[in-house]
Amino acid sequence: MKNRTLFFGEGLFETFRVYKGRKLAFVEDHLDRMAEGCRFFTLPFSRRKAVDALKSALDDVPATAEARLRLSLNCHGDHGVAKTTFETTCEPLKQMSTQQGQGVELSVAPFQRFSKSPLVRFKTTSYLENIFVFTWARGEGFFDALFTNERGEITEGSITNVFFLDKGHIVTPPIDAGLLAGITRKQIIRVARARGFSVSESTVRPEDLNGFDGAFVTNSVIEALPVCTVGDTHYPISEMIEDIQQGYRERVKISLW
Repeated sequence: MKNRTLFFGEGLFETFRVYKGRKLAFVEDHLDRMAEGCRFFTLPFSRRKAVDALKSALDDVPATAEARLRLSLNCHGDHGVAKTTFETTCEPLKQMSTQQGQGVELSVAPFQRFSKSPLVRFKTTSYLENIFVFTWARGEGFFDALFTNERGEITEGSITNVFFLDKGHIVTPPIDAGLLAGITRKQIIRVARARGFSVSESTVRPEDLNGFDGAFVTNSVIEALPVCTVGDTHYPISEMIEDIQQGYRERVKISLW
């Protein structure tokens, strides 16, 4: 039976941060998103088997370590998807203390993406655009690069969602700009509002960047990292970001699985 994930990039994945004690955060949110992707692409999905795969992978992680864990849903079949299987990979998590303190540098990706493509809405294994931009960004000395869509609007990074600070207000690009609805993105919005910050999902263009007074990027592994530059625009490291980071860590603690 043909491995359709290998041949065609037909499949889905979720990435988790493994916390000390072999713990994961927001597992139900991740599995809900994978299940939604399976419904959209009409792929078989077993939540029980996904959970079993995660538990088995965690058994191999040292209890005192932190790690990056990827759960892949692979597709098999000769003339369409006949079945799906789960695969996990895990690697130790690198320290990010310097990036937390000094912030990370971003650029703008060298090409645009189409906002209506379903491939930007789900974590699919058709990931070559993201890999290309991530590799390009790192080769140029940046942490990540921000995509723009066909209308010239900023959407997301190759591995991150992005937030901007505007005089105490938080702005993040809307889902319909063409981006992944990140699990951490959702939690950060909830944390920010719970801590009294106003948040809007609004259109952001490259020419708007110098009008903001701060920025940060998020994903499940890095949590929230301050941004010090986007291209030629420089940002200070705001105490507001530290407050959101703290709120997110508190939310993680009560969600551990």
